[in-house]
Amino acid sequence: MVPNLNGPSQIDAESLGGRKRAQSMQVKSLDHIHIYAAEPEESAQFYTHHFDAKPIVRDTNVNGDTRIFLALGEQVLVLGSFPSGLVPASPPEAGDGAYSHGFGVAHFGFRVADVDAAIGELSAAGVRVLSQPIREPSGLTYAYIAAPDGVVVELTQYESGA
Repeated sequence: MVPNLNGPSQIDAESLGGRKRAQSMQVKSLDHIHIYAAEPEESAQFYTHHFDAKPIVRDTNVNGDTRIFLALGEQVLVLGSFPSGLVPASPPEAGDGAYSHGFGVAHFGFRVADVDAAIGELSAAGVRVLSQPIREPSGLTYAYIAAPDGVVVELTQYESGA
């Protein structure tokens, strides 16, 4: 069974092949995505420049590590310096929305109005495009780009009524 792809708010457990179950814990929403960045200010500039993210606050945590909170759509993106003892590494080759080896997170996605236009704009700005737009029969169009700090970002577009 193919899930309803009109967007996350339209997806339910039954369309994903699962069964609904009673839960005592209710997830209200995705709270934030936290990315460790070699240069948090440069990474923040990438998201503010290319995706119109809005700065919320800059602070330091209890260990003195930098954190930059950005509003991105209706989500929060947190960029922080690497904690003591962790160091950034060069990302490996990418394929199908993920790097060839990693630790679980393949990518995160931004829904955009026009994937083709977004890829053209980002490419012209020098952003590394990992895949040209792919159109699925379901009405989903997507493409991948490389963001700073070894992050893969998927751009998605859902055709209405698909």
